[in-house]
Amino acid sequence: MILNTMRIRTILIGFTFAAAFPVGRAVAQAGDVAVARRITAITAVALQEYALGVSSGRIVSQTELEEARSFLDEARRNAGDLSPEIRSLTAPVLDEVSAGLRDLRPASELEILMGRLRHQLESSLSAALDPMPAESPSLARAARLFHARCAECHGEQGRGDGPKAHRLDPPPANFSLRDSLTGVSPLDFYRKITVGVAGTEMPDWERLVSLQDRWALALYVSGLRFSDAERARGDSILRSRCDSCRTFLSDLSGTAELTDDSLKRVMAGQMNGIPNDTDAVAVVAFARTAAAAEALGGDRMMEVARTLERTGEHLDQAVALADAGDRKAAVDAALDAYLAFERIETPLRARDARSATSVEGAFRDLSGKLFAGTGPEIARARQQVDSSLAAAERSLSRETAAGMLFGQSFVIMLREGLEAILIVGALMAFVVKAGAPGRKRDMGWGVLAAVGASLVTAVVLATVFRESTAHREALEGFIMLLAAGVLFSVSYWLVSKIEVRKWHSFVHSQIQRALSSRRTLALSAVAFLAVYREGFETVLFYGALFASERGAVGGSAAIMSGMVLGLMVLGAIYYVIQRYGVRLPLKPFFGITSGLLYFMAFSFAGQGISDLQEAGYIGATPLRWAPSLPALGIFPTTQTLAAQLLLTVALLAALAWIFWLEPKKA
Repeated sequence: MILNTMRIRTILIGFTFAAAFPVGRAVAQAGDVAVARRITAITAVALQEYALGVSSGRIVSQTELEEARSFLDEARRNAGDLSPEIRSLTAPVLDEVSAGLRDLRPASELEILMGRLRHQLESSLSAALDPMPAESPSLARAARLFHARCAECHGEQGRGDGPKAHRLDPPPANFSLRDSLTGVSPLDFYRKITVGVAGTEMPDWERLVSLQDRWALALYVSGLRFSDAERARGDSILRSRCDSCRTFLSDLSGTAELTDDSLKRVMAGQMNGIPNDTDAVAVVAFARTAAAAEALGGDRMMEVARTLERTGEHLDQAVALADAGDRKAAVDAALDAYLAFERIETPLRARDARSATSVEGAFRDLSGKLFAGTGPEIARARQQVDSSLAAAERSLSRETAAGMLFGQSFVIMLREGLEAILIVGALMAFVVKAGAPGRKRDMGWGVLAAVGASLVTAVVLATVFRESTAHREALEGFIMLLAAGVLFSVSYWLVSKIEVRKWHSFVHSQIQRALSSRRTLALSAVAFLAVYREGFETVLFYGALFASERGAVGGSAAIMSGMVLGLMVLGAIYYVIQRYGVRLPLKPFFGITSGLLYFMAFSFAGQGISDLQEAGYIGATPLRWAPSLPALGIFPTTQTLAAQLLLTVALLAALAWIFWLEPKKA
C-alpha cells in the first residue's frame, strides 16, 4: 500500500461502500489524451515530410511538401475534438506551424515549437503522448502481422516489392535501404504506423492494431535493414566490451527515440569508442532490436534491474521534493516509485511473499514520513526502502529449483482456495440445516460461474488490463468492497437466526418453501464472490510463477504437481466441512459461521480500500499511531480504518437490534 494524500478520486457512499467517481471528467480527459496523442503523432510525421521537401528555404520536393501540409491540415481538424481548455493550448501552435510551412521556415524551428507544445500537453493531461508498450514487443508476432498486413505492398523482406507495389504511386517504402533510414527511429515508424501516410496507400492502423502490436511492428521494421549475422556480431562485441550496455538496450523507452546515428554515438560513448565502422554497424544492428522479447527485453533479471532503477529515480525525486518543502508532490513521487516497482511485485510475491510485504511496509512508512516527517526520519525511511528493494532483487535473482516451484505452487493454491472453501463449505452446510439441501446445487452453479469468470479474467488481464498495474489493483479493490457488502448482509441474516426459538420459527414457516429466491441469490452471490476473489489472485500469482520458472528443469511439471496437490487438499477440507458441519450445535455453528463471514467482510473492506489507494483512486491520510496488520486488512490510514469502523458500528447496531431492541419491542 502506498500513501497518496492528493488523489482523492473515490468517495465511500452508504453502507455497502458504493464508489462514486467523477466519470464525466475522467472520460473527457481520456478523450483529450487520445486526440492529443494523434495530433502530436500526425504533426511529427508532417515535419518529417517537410524536412524532406524543404531545404534552406527552398522547395526540393513539392510532393513531400504537399504531404506535410496535408498531415498538418488533418492535425488542425483533430484539434476541434479537444476540450476548450486543451484546444486553447494546441490550436495557436498548430496555426503557427502551418504558417511556418507556408513561409518555408526551417524544420528545426517548427520542431522546437511542437516540442514545447508536447511538454505543455503532457503536463496538462498528466499522460505520455507517445505511450510505451506494457511489455517488450515480440518480433515473432510482428513478423506474422507484417506478412499478413504489410507484405502485400512492402514485400516479404520489406524491400518495397510486394505484389501490389507496381500499381502504387508513390511506391511503398523500402525498409532495407540502410543509408536513407539512418535518421529514422522506431518512434518515427510507430507514429507512421499509427496515423498512416497521407497521399499513399499506407492506412491508419491505430484503430485496427493494438498499441503493443504497433510498437512490435515498429521494432521489426527498424531491424529489416540489418542481417542476422550483423546482429550476432554486435551481441558478441557488447558481451565482451560493455555488458552493462545490454541493460540499457533492453529498455525500449530508452532507445525508441534514437536514430541509428544517435544510437551509434550513445554506444560509442558508453564503450569508450568503437574500433571501426564494421563493428559500429554490428553494434547498432544488435541494439536496434535488442529491446524485443526474443532478445534482451524478455530477460527477467534485466527487467528487474530496469524496474529498480526507475523506482530509485522516483524515490530520489520524492526525497528532493520533500527537502524543498513540497510535501504533496513528494508523496505523489513516492506513489510513482511504488507503481514502477509493481511491475515486479507479482512475481516477487509469488516467489517470496514476505519480501513483497516488507517492500510494501517500507514504502508505506516512507510516504508517511514524506508527508509529515523530519529530514532524518525521511532519510532512515528511504534507507529502509532501499534495503527492502535490495532483498527483493536477491529473491528474484535466485534460480528457482523445481522443488521450490512445487512448494510455491502448493502454497498459492492452498492459501487462495482456503478462504473460499471455508465460506462456501459453511454456507453449504447452512442450507442443509435450513431444510433446503437442493439449494446446494444453486450455490454450486455460483462456484462454477466464479471459476469461469476467473478464466475470463485471465484473458482480460492479458489484454485490456495489461497496460497498467493500477487497473489490476482497482479491479481487485472493487471486488473486495462488493464482497464485503454481500458478506456482511449474509452475516447479519445468520446472526438474526442464532436464537433457537427464532430458528424453529423460521423453519416452521419456511420449510415448505425452502429459502426465498432473494436469499438464494444472496447465498449464490457469496459463493461466486468468495471464489472469484481468490480466483483473481490465483490467476495473477500462477501467471507470475510460470514466468519465473524459466531455467528450472521440470519447472512447469513441478508447478502443475503443486497445483494438483493443493486442489486435492482443498477438496478434502471442503468434504470435512460439508460432511461434519451439519452436526455442529445450532448456536455455535451459526455464531462461528457468522463470525467468519464478518471477519472476511472486515478484512475485505480494508484490503479493498488499500488496493484502490495503491491504484491512486483513493487518497490516503497516514495515522502514525495506527497498527499495520495486513493479514486482517488493517492499514494505518484514515480511509481504510474509516471503512472498517463503519462496518464495526453497523455490526454493533445489528447486534443491539437483534439481542436487545427487537426482543424489547416484542
